[in-house]
Amino acid sequence: MRLNFVSLNSLFGLLIFSGFIALQGCASKETTYTVKEKPVSESVYASGVIKAAQQYEVYAGVNGIIKKILVEEGDTVSAGTPLIIIDNTVSEFAADNARIAMEMSKDQTGPASNTLLDLEARLKLARERMLNDSILLKRQQNLWDQQVGAKLDLEKRELAFKSSNTDYYSVLLQYNQLKSDLEKKYRQSVNTFEISKKQQSDFSAVSNINGIVYDLLKEPGEFITTQTPIAIVGSADIFEIELQVDEFDIVKIKKGQRVFLTMDSYHEKIFEGIVQRIGPIMNPRSRTFTVFADFVDIPEVLYPNLTVEANVLIQKKDKALVIPAAYVTGGKGVLTAPDETTQVVTGISNMEWVEIIEGIKKEQVIYLPQ
Repeated sequence: MRLNFVSLNSLFGLLIFSGFIALQGCASKETTYTVKEKPVSESVYASGVIKAAQQYEVYAGVNGIIKKILVEEGDTVSAGTPLIIIDNTVSEFAADNARIAMEMSKDQTGPASNTLLDLEARLKLARERMLNDSILLKRQQNLWDQQVGAKLDLEKRELAFKSSNTDYYSVLLQYNQLKSDLEKKYRQSVNTFEISKKQQSDFSAVSNINGIVYDLLKEPGEFITTQTPIAIVGSADIFEIELQVDEFDIVKIKKGQRVFLTMDSYHEKIFEGIVQRIGPIMNPRSRTFTVFADFVDIPEVLYPNLTVEANVLIQKKDKALVIPAAYVTGGKGVLTAPDETTQVVTGISNMEWVEIIEGIKKEQVIYLPQ
């Protein structure tokens, strides 16, 4: 939907349009009109609401029953302030079990671990046996070199050393493998415990910003899901204008354009804003784009979700040759005599007035098409 109107003064541009309605009313009662120079402007109509800056809906991180609400509507909160607590009895038990498992796993990897102590004892014994067999083998080898003793005795010492050596490295491998497995198990238990602590924190929804709790959407005892909004939080003193602009007009909207708007809360008082950004995607249901604007002159009192009606000023001329829109035919012609049509070149146009660039002159009389 588009709404265009003419400006009467340089301060508000196209805002005070009652005079133009009166002029149009007079023109519609006459069958002729004398071409004059007037201010003319084009604007795009938009409707929308006031939003607190950073306004957002708060969601819980887990499903559950609301145990306690820690704030009230209108409370000022800081980023990280808990807003609600969700019943987490089962989660508390799970977290405690994870803590116990972590502590037990830590004990198994420490110096007092019975499992490791047992293997360490076996490893020490195997090493001593290997060293002893190595000494005996060396002695027997020396005797053999001196041609003392039997060959069989030397072979027995060699076999005993090989056996004890194999046994030692087997126990050493078992020890290292067990120690590695216990350390991995401990790290896993630490991760499990950290996850359980994180899940614990999910049972309290917190504010992401410094602001105000504008609305509490749930009560203690209600069951909520992760898709259920539970509160609305936003900036305490910074507000923005959120407008919906039809896809037909969106290509005309640019950052920095002036916006003139009214609110039912302030009756017919007019406020001015500036377009700050344009949402890059169209809402497929409403076929509109969201345009965000900031106030130039901020109302004394504002609340989120107040409705507004606005006109975004597209272009304006303080002095232009204009005629009532009703005097222009569909083929861009104007009756300069009751039976004579003159083709014209038009410029800025709105629902009431059309700028004439070429075709007719100032003070020329034109006729209303029948």
